[in-house]
Amino acid sequence: RMTNQSWKRLRKGALFRQPAKIEITMLFTRASFAIVLLASSASLTRAQAQTQTCIPSSDVFFLHWVDNCSYTEFLERLHDEMLKETPDCSHSATVELELLLGVSAAEAEALITNECQNKLDAQLTMSWKDVTQKAANGEPIFDQIYFNGGGIWNEQYQTSVENRVPYIPGEPSHVLAYDASRVDDVYESYAEEMKIEFPDGVVKNFDNCPLRAAMCCWVSDRQANDNNGNCATPYDTNCVNADPGDNTDLCYVDMERNPEAAGVDGGFAIYPGDNNNGEGAVHCHGMAWTNDPRSPESRYKGNNIFFVSMYDHLYTRGYVRNVPGAPMCGCIDTMPVVSRSDCTQVDVTELWVATYTPATETTQASFELDLDPENGIQVEFNACQGVNNNNDLEDYYNRLVRDKEASVRELADV
Repeated sequence: RMTNQSWKRLRKGALFRQPAKIEITMLFTRASFAIVLLASSASLTRAQAQTQTCIPSSDVFFLHWVDNCSYTEFLERLHDEMLKETPDCSHSATVELELLLGVSAAEAEALITNECQNKLDAQLTMSWKDVTQKAANGEPIFDQIYFNGGGIWNEQYQTSVENRVPYIPGEPSHVLAYDASRVDDVYESYAEEMKIEFPDGVVKNFDNCPLRAAMCCWVSDRQANDNNGNCATPYDTNCVNADPGDNTDLCYVDMERNPEAAGVDGGFAIYPGDNNNGEGAVHCHGMAWTNDPRSPESRYKGNNIFFVSMYDHLYTRGYVRNVPGAPMCGCIDTMPVVSRSDCTQVDVTELWVATYTPATETTQASFELDLDPENGIQVEFNACQGVNNNNDLEDYYNRLVRDKEASVRELADV
């Protein structure tokens, strides 16, 4: 039986021991909390690695690369930038793009792909009508006549006779460098730095080239002192019916291929010999492009046909006139059958820039892609690189077949 004093002692002991019990419990609780806190921090760190971008996403930034505009090329450049900003970045460029745009991987790929396509479709392009500017000056079919082999650029030659029109005392007329000076202006100011429209909408000869190849063949030379052809001075005696540099053997002309240029509905002209024993001097030069409409060869084929037909051969060499019964230039399936042709390819360097704009309260984060406004395009015109031979149209087409950019059947038709 416990007395009141015993109760007091027990209660005093109980009061003494209770805090000790609480302290032990609290020590255990704090230890457990520390363990949980450490575990939570580790989990948070792993989560942050998947939710935080390696490239700071709060500011505008730019990505530049030299190549095609495509999702693959963009991802490669994004990956390089990630490693530059955060060398130990643990996630892929695909995840980085998701985080930057706040969308799924599939949505991000679609956004970049569509942005590239939209920019290619809307690329600043020089209209073919602006090349010669003849249509705007009252000569709407000048270009068609020229590519058929007629018109003043083809039919006139420099002369000093006094009955010419216009007459300027002491000065020759029909000087090609003056009459076709617009060609030089376009080459120097546009052809190497800007996309030029392919003339299929203006000149029927280039409408729907089924083999994705075009060719020009010239039979006359109207310009002296350019180390090409045998036109010489004085023009009135040494440049009448002058010949271009011969580089092929003309086999036959099927006039049904292009009745408008031939002036008849059909017929054949066969040339069994060569040079002085056949058709005389003929010079042919062509080009081809791939089956991918997004490739530089396809997109800049307008630049190439301008260079081949107008700058390199008309303005620079003075080569003019067509093989009778065929156009001077056109899709290769409308041209004369020849043994070979020289060939020019375009080598295009494009500098693309992607501009990242972070999200705001009212707008979503985005990437805007475009060609660099200052140095976006550089076009070079070079001899075609074939499988076995260079500067040869057929062998260049052979290379397209090898690279799966044309078919064997198309090569046979070429």
